[in-house]
Amino acid sequence: MKMKCPHCNQPLESQDDLTGQTVECPSCKRNFTVPRPPSVPVSRAQNPVTLTALRDPKEGTAFGWLVFFSIILWILLALWIVSSFGLVLIIIGLIALVRYMIELFAVAYIKTNAVEVSDRQFPEIYRIAQSFAERVGKPLPTLYVMQENVWNALAMKIAGKRLVVLLSGAVDSILLKGSVTQLGWLVGHELGHHYAGHLNFWRRTTAQLGSWFVWVGLWYKRRCELTCDRYGLACAANLSESLRAVCNMAVGAQLASDMDIEQAIAQWNRHRSEFFVKYRTLYSTHPHTLWRLEELKKSAKELGIQ
Repeated sequence: MKMKCPHCNQPLESQDDLTGQTVECPSCKRNFTVPRPPSVPVSRAQNPVTLTALRDPKEGTAFGWLVFFSIILWILLALWIVSSFGLVLIIIGLIALVRYMIELFAVAYIKTNAVEVSDRQFPEIYRIAQSFAERVGKPLPTLYVMQENVWNALAMKIAGKRLVVLLSGAVDSILLKGSVTQLGWLVGHELGHHYAGHLNFWRRTTAQLGSWFVWVGLWYKRRCELTCDRYGLACAANLSESLRAVCNMAVGAQLASDMDIEQAIAQWNRHRSEFFVKYRTLYSTHPHTLWRLEELKKSAKELGIQ
């Protein structure tokens, strides 16, 4: 951690968190108590946010169609249970038990291989996440950082435990030439899956059952990702830095800061109506990266974030 001696103003740096401890300044040899690091200031753009405002306008429509298609499967499942005199419930129970055991093993792996983020472990990341959780009035899931050279992060609810896992491929790429604010966009995006209810049992079950009509299921997933992009924007509270985080995802750390965002959006609009682009979009679980840049700009205008 970095600090200054209150007596001689000498800049000091330590590899450990010494908050609350008495140390001696190597320059003036006087003792002082190490203060708590300053909290992240809440700017005008970081006022409490309304969750409904952060949801993508078309996500609700997509989910409504999933509810419609899931009802068909619910009816068929009920008839199957009745016709089998409840035997199907035993099969479903066994499948659920196996799945729960797999989730317990997955949580055990994360607990013992990833590093948990806290006010002492990667405190800057923790303060960004905690500040956003307070602004939306929701509890903060457990955050982890895990070594994996893939530009990705994960939001999970397994064995009843809510987790966000930031993979080092994304973290390293952003922090190499980017900023902690850009990383805040990624953190906010994954928190969005929790706070928007995407991982809640009934919503997730309904989405899974309704996804037999595959195109509606994929449409819903894309709109969920756009919702989470809006959460990331609100967490970073900075449009420019949020856009640069998406640029990093598109071209990597070395070129992200030099990427012409308006030209990239123009490229998307130039190709978006092409047949194979539309076909590729139809079967995508995530919105195309250049499309996300355009949607972020629209969302920022709607949410009043500069």
